Amino acid sequence: MAGVLVFGDVAGGEPTAASLEVAAAGAALAEALGEPLSGALVGADLAEASQQFRGGFACLYLVEGSHYRPYTAQAYLTAAQAVIQACSPSVVLFTHTLETRDWVPQLAARLNSGLVMDCTALASEGGALVVTKPVYGGAVLGEFVVRGAPRMATLRTRAFTPRPAGFSREEVTRLEVAASQPERLVLLEETAAAAAGTRLQDAKIIVAGGRGIRGPDNWHFIEEASAALGAAVGCSRPMVDAGWVPSSHQIGLSGTSVAPDLYLAVGISGAVQHLAGITAARVVVAINSDSGADIFTRANYGVVGDYREVLPAFIARIKQLRA
Repeated sequence: MAGVLVFGDVAGGEPTAASLEVAAAGAALAEALGEPLSGALVGADLAEASQQFRGGFACLYLVEGSHYRPYTAQAYLTAAQAVIQACSPSVVLFTHTLETRDWVPQLAARLNSGLVMDCTALASEGGALVVTKPVYGGAVLGEFVVRGAPRMATLRTRAFTPRPAGFSREEVTRLEVAASQPERLVLLEETAAAAAGTRLQDAKIIVAGGRGIRGPDNWHFIEEASAALGAAVGCSRPMVDAGWVPSSHQIGLSGTSVAPDLYLAVGISGAVQHLAGITAARVVVAINSDSGADIFTRANYGVVGDYREVLPAFIARIKQLRA
């Protein structure tokens, strides 16, 4: 087995930013291993995405069909296995998303392969694949040697720098994979309304609210701050559990891991599960009335006070500077 295979994700008919990051990480690893690089896309409509997903691939594998929408783990699992059988890679890389967290471990179990998830660095040491990922809630970075055939890893969003567009590829291969009988039947698919700005995974600025905002009637403070900054909107798990905010906004171990340039945490206590989801944030600003809140251990800047007084003043200042 030889070669590095990169699976990209498609959203809105285009490859996600995370897909381009994984492609760049795969290219660097393939060069270090002295092996060829291949790419793969699975989805319902890949016409545009196949033109944009470029990373210097020797071959791009496409598995297309209407049965990939709505998403089911079984469909993606079967498609990925077909691609792996077609190219026999030594390493397979994926984006780290809610969906890959669902089906990639099943794929690894089926192939009896080594898998490490949510990685922030890759390296080749003597031909071995060594990956780095946060452990113990992000308090420590652990290094793991991945074994098995193929060796597999999911990569955290914004942990790697994408290469400029325009890299050529030599071949496009379409694989016909028959729709398998789903193990789960989708009775209803409901799509949450998108927040202003980009997706959480891709956002450079995020304003997130926690239980300290004291009720859904105060959520407008978070939305107004987000609008003023042009930011994505996030929240901690208690907000979702209470039904105040849709789960698509949840940040943390059981939600989305983010890596913004600026993370503004409002009324968030800083539970270890939440802090694990923001370990890659470059600057964290916390507003909390409790000076002993754990969020201040992660914050670069902190304000102890009532957010209902702090945020309006902050928003007014932002608007003044932009006037």
